[in-house]
Amino acid sequence: MYYLRKSSVILILIFLFIITGAVATAEKINVDMPSLVGISIALVASIVAIIIAVITTGGIKYVTPDNVLDTEVRKNLYEYIDEYPGSHLREIARELNLKPSNAAWHLRKLEQTNLVRSRAIGGKKVFYLVEGGIDSRREAVAESILRNNNARDIMLYLQKNPNKHLLEIAHALKLNHHTVKWHIKKMYIAELVEGDTSNSTYPVYYITDIGVNAIQNRSEQLKRTGRAS
Repeated sequence: MYYLRKSSVILILIFLFIITGAVATAEKINVDMPSLVGISIALVASIVAIIIAVITTGGIKYVTPDNVLDTEVRKNLYEYIDEYPGSHLREIARELNLKPSNAAWHLRKLEQTNLVRSRAIGGKKVFYLVEGGIDSRREAVAESILRNNNARDIMLYLQKNPNKHLLEIAHALKLNHHTVKWHIKKMYIAELVEGDTSNSTYPVYYITDIGVNAIQNRSEQLKRTGRAS
């Protein structure tokens, strides 16, 4: 779909209005025909120059699912999100050496053409591919949560020590219990952990199969980037 930026359309309309006014004024004050023609040509040339500038600087956009990945920037963004679902804007911009504003603009194009989607997690907008459906969204949410070191420590602890309640987890990891509670809540919503109250007044937690896969995926990513501990 072709469209002009509103500001560009307004600017062109203003210049058309100026031309009309200039011609009418020239006629009233009896400006000779050669001068009138010269004024008209100059104004028309100005409008043409503005239109060309609008087009070359991105005033007219034409983006479809078929050509959205034709630019190297958007192709790199798509491939990065495919490899690292759940990444947030500043992280993506930093890793691809882009300005956040530039990355945000191209990510909007990927969202508009239904190749990428975003979701707010922990106060940050994270991105994932549409192609993977629910699984892609779940993986993105899990990756986003496990980027936090405390959250990852809690998951690793529960993997080795299932069926622990909140205070036990907090004591073992030397974390404030409110911090643990906050992370557990996000993990529970993301189906990374489950709670069991059948044998205790307090719920005890254990990781799910989704949680196990998320930990494995995160560990593999850290190894690929050389950040494994």
